[in-house]
Amino acid sequence: MPESSDIIFEERYNDILDFLVIGDWGFQGKGVGRKHGNQKNVAFVMKKWAERYNSQFIINVGDSFYKSENDDHQGVDSIYDDKWKTAWLDVYKGRLAEIPWYSVAGNHDWYNNVYAEIEYSLNVNSRFFMPSLFYVRTNIISGKKPTKVAWIHIDTNLFFYTYDMIQNDQMKNNFNILGWNNDIEVDNKLRWIEQQLIEQQDADWILVAGHHPLIGACVSFNYMPRLVELFERYGVSAYFAGHAHVLEYQTPKPDSPVAYFTSGAASRTSDGCSGKDWGMPEGTFGFLHATIIENEMTFSFVNATTTKDKIVYQSKLTARSTWRPK
Repeated sequence: MPESSDIIFEERYNDILDFLVIGDWGFQGKGVGRKHGNQKNVAFVMKKWAERYNSQFIINVGDSFYKSENDDHQGVDSIYDDKWKTAWLDVYKGRLAEIPWYSVAGNHDWYNNVYAEIEYSLNVNSRFFMPSLFYVRTNIISGKKPTKVAWIHIDTNLFFYTYDMIQNDQMKNNFNILGWNNDIEVDNKLRWIEQQLIEQQDADWILVAGHHPLIGACVSFNYMPRLVELFERYGVSAYFAGHAHVLEYQTPKPDSPVAYFTSGAASRTSDGCSGKDWGMPEGTFGFLHATIIENEMTFSFVNATTTKDKIVYQSKLTARSTWRPK
C-alpha cells in the first residue's frame, strides 16, 4: 500500500483559490425527521456554493464511506463497491462532479479496504484524489503578487490511536500489514511530516489536512500533541480536520499562530471538542468554504441542515509570509 508519495503535485490557478472542506460525508442513512437524509441536503447546498464561487477543488478530510444500514459494511470493499456510485457519484452533482476531491483516510475508511480508495484514485477515477496515505500538493496562484500555497495531506489514524487500543479487527489488520504497530513507525511518519514542512518554508500559506481534530481537549489523544508541536514550530497557517461531526474553529493565538478548523458534519452530527473558540451545536450539518487571494484567506462555515443555507461564522486569516517573513 502506498504510504507516502515522493511526488509533489503542483497545480496552477489564476488570481484566486477557492475551495470547500467537508468530512464524514459518506453516511447515507436518513437524518432524524428528514425525508431525504442530510447528506443530500449538504450536497445540494455545496453544489450551489461551488457554482456560485466557481470552486476549484474540495478538501475531503475523511470518513468517506460509512455503514449506513444494518446490512451494510464500513468503508468500501474494493474499487467495484457500489458505494462509489451511491454515496459519491450519485450524490454530489454539478460543479461537485467536475472538480477534484483531495482526500485523506478517516477511521471508518480503515475499517475496511483503505487501499481500495488509493487504488480507485490511481486506476479508476483520479478526481477522488488519494494517491497515497500521505502526500504533498502545491498551488501556484498567478496575479499581481504570485502566491504559493502548500498542502500537506496526512493520515492521522496512526497518531490518534495506539495499536493496542484499536478494537476494529480490520483496522488492526491493516495496521499490521503496514507495520504500524510500534512507536518507530509513528516517529518515521512524524519525521516525514517535518521534512515536508521544512521543504515548504518558502510558501506563503502552509495548509495541512487530516482526519482527527486538534481543537481544545481533542489535542490530547495519544500522539496528536506532537503534530501541534510541528505545526507551531514550522509556521503552519491552518489545519483542516473532521472526525467530530460538528463545525468548529479555534482562532490563532500569539503563542500558537495556527488556525484549527473542524468540518465533519456533512452527513452526521455529534458533540465536538471542549475548549473550542467557536462551534455549532449537535444537530447542525454543513461545511466550510474558503477563498485565498494573495495574503488573505476569507472563510465561512455554512449551515446546510436544510437546503436553505446560512452562514453561521465568517472571518479572515493572513498569510504566514506576513507574520513570518521569508
